Amino acid sequence: MRPALRRIAAGCLLAAPLVCEGRLVGLDIERREVVADGRDFGAAGPYEKLVGRARFEVDPADVRNARVFDLAGAPVDGNGRVRFSADFYLLKPVDMARASRTLLFEVNNRGRKIAFMRFQDTLAAANMNDPTQSGDFGNGFLMNRGHVIAWVGWGADIAPGDNRLTVDFPVAQQEGKPVAERILTEFGDRNFGGSTPTTLPLSGSPVFRSYPTVSTDRTEAEAELWVTPSDSPRPNSPAIPRGERVPDSDWAFSACPDGWPGTPSRTDICLKGGFRNDRNYHLLYRAVGSPVMGLGYVTSRDFVSFLRHAPADGGAASNPVAGLDTTLCLGISSSGMYLRDFLYQGFNEDENGKRVCDGMHIHVAGVHKLFLNYRFAQPNAFSQQHRERWIPDTNFPHQYGVRGDPLTRVPDGILKRPSSDPKVIHTDTSNEFWQFRASLTGTTEGGRMDLGESPRVRRYLLASLQHGGHKGDPPGYGIANRQCEQLTNPLHPGPLLRALISSLETWVRKDVKPPDSRVPRLADGTLVAPEELAWPPLPGVRYNALLNGSGERDFGPRAVRNTGIIDKLFPEVRYPHRVLVPQIDTMGHDIAGIRHPYLEAPLATHLGWNTRRAEFGGDDLCDLLGSTIPMARTEDEAKTRGDPRPSIAARYRDADDYAGQVSAAAARLVAERLLLPEDVAPLVDEAKARFAEAVRQP
Repeated sequence: MRPALRRIAAGCLLAAPLVCEGRLVGLDIERREVVADGRDFGAAGPYEKLVGRARFEVDPADVRNARVFDLAGAPVDGNGRVRFSADFYLLKPVDMARASRTLLFEVNNRGRKIAFMRFQDTLAAANMNDPTQSGDFGNGFLMNRGHVIAWVGWGADIAPGDNRLTVDFPVAQQEGKPVAERILTEFGDRNFGGSTPTTLPLSGSPVFRSYPTVSTDRTEAEAELWVTPSDSPRPNSPAIPRGERVPDSDWAFSACPDGWPGTPSRTDICLKGGFRNDRNYHLLYRAVGSPVMGLGYVTSRDFVSFLRHAPADGGAASNPVAGLDTTLCLGISSSGMYLRDFLYQGFNEDENGKRVCDGMHIHVAGVHKLFLNYRFAQPNAFSQQHRERWIPDTNFPHQYGVRGDPLTRVPDGILKRPSSDPKVIHTDTSNEFWQFRASLTGTTEGGRMDLGESPRVRRYLLASLQHGGHKGDPPGYGIANRQCEQLTNPLHPGPLLRALISSLETWVRKDVKPPDSRVPRLADGTLVAPEELAWPPLPGVRYNALLNGSGERDFGPRAVRNTGIIDKLFPEVRYPHRVLVPQIDTMGHDIAGIRHPYLEAPLATHLGWNTRRAEFGGDDLCDLLGSTIPMARTEDEAKTRGDPRPSIAARYRDADDYAGQVSAAAARLVAERLLLPEDVAPLVDEAKARFAEAVRQP
């Protein structure tokens, strides 16, 4: 590896106009290294990583760039272009002749690469942000297929460190000065780590950049701090409790790691007595210095377009992965919300009108879109029952297909540009129905009727799974291992996701349609209101029928179609949504959806939700975590516990019987193209170990 940077100027500068794709104007490659000690990944052989910085420029007058809010207020160069840059990361076969010609582009999650933990079963100890050693790549599934895998920075709120992908975006200006607006930010237990800190960055975490206050003087900053036990009322509704105002004498814009009053700071807050885990705190203040956050959509658009279309001519204008013919884009959790909004706002076509992503896998986003293309956007925030419910995430449209707005009757939808719309596979776990209002992706806002789906979309429920987690994570109790009442849900979606992204690739490449959507529906009784859930009285489990209430909200006249400026920091409710959840069987497992073989042959009840302990708010749902309630080993044990479920001994003759039932369930999924044949044996082997652990005496 040469110590000097190798600079590649993009074809948009030096090549003919016909090959000018997007406005990526240069790649500065800082590292180029073979990974995994040269391990062969299937027929693709060894892989290498290319790490560096991508440089961009855009014309703010171009209609496709004008979609970026505040771009017109960004500084321009002598040619009238806005310049910016972002970190990038590429994994490619050393020999591109052995590549699959498919680009898998993952939208990074808060600067992190998380695809391998879902699709390649990478363990928690792996180096996800800078994968290098063989173990960092898990089972190598995506690489064994020969895909080029790419990431680029997009979040202007991401602070450098830990190999996170960062960007350098211009700050929006008015009359030559950085814009200032009054904003709201929230602090909750996810910021506290189980402790009671007295001071925090205004962003809530040092991993994220804070928007500075215009002044440490509360009056000049128009600042107020409010506190409430929960963001969510009972019964479920879209209303957001305001709580009580914290006296100005009890908090300050200051950094006070050693206690009150600390040192005045425009980027920190100090609270007398510390922040409590059973409280949420809303800070309203006048902030200054908003990056043009919507450029986060342009970095992905133009980076992917360049990798797909720019030529390799052996000179200064070379593309290191030239020759690709298919692009699959992947977004997980907030990054899935990013892709829903990326589509809705029209960024899946580059400056030449060409499609950027041919196919998309949107995973665990629910119905949400992202809080990004706004002034003072906060894409790290995500709404859930208990906290952060003030963000713009669920306003119309909710579905992919076009239909009339219930208020205005004006048609709208996420997929409304046939020439550039991709084929979409959308997967949610059970948790997203409780927390991310996933039912609204397939029903009317009133929750009384199922809706048809766009022929370009397949939706699947991964039954009874929680939002996330690494392969092999032992069940725990959430933050500080004491947040949740029940053990978390360790079932891993990897085998199911691998089959679905394989179907997506075949759908895009060969137009072979994936299996039909598998989601709960009103029509067959598998989608119900939470109070209609057939809840079995499992010992030690409280069912409160709580979920993340939802409604159409008014954020003020300058916030339109999920872009703009938020004036109503506590939004007004225009009308409520009726959010529904999957109906369950006698074990407590979701009836509809793709059922993991370990649900068909259970050793425990696995739920997509969990509840909080009193220290962390009590009764409310416990973040994005599920539950595990082990079955009794014997009938006598079940009787003693008052457990209505059959015991392990009653359900299975022995370990071989259990493994056989898992194998049969896996074979059914293979026949339905919902599991790859090569994933059956590992599931059965793991099942034997699970059985031995479940029947082991304490």
